[in-house]
Amino acid sequence: MILSRILARKRIKAGVRPSFKAAWLPVAFDVLTISLGLAWLFLPAVSLTIILELTLFWRILLLMVVIYAPLQIVIIISTIWAVRSRWEEKDTT
Repeated sequence: MILSRILARKRIKAGVRPSFKAAWLPVAFDVLTISLGLAWLFLPAVSLTIILELTLFWRILLLMVVIYAPLQIVIIISTIWAVRSRWEEKDTT
């Protein structure tokens, strides 16, 4: 989300349309970094649900909020910036 946004904004400002690979590699980097961070948080989050003796519903809800939602937010925002950097206006006249 961070790298893809920074590069896309620079490319849009410069008027450069990147290649497919140049636009999507920063997205892959963003997804990989957030995935590693969330993988690092997964066991502590599961341990917390066990310590708090949460029911299955609350465990699933907590893990969705802590793990799944941030990953989806990063994927969606990074994808939006990759698409914006490759967008090309077509003349309709």
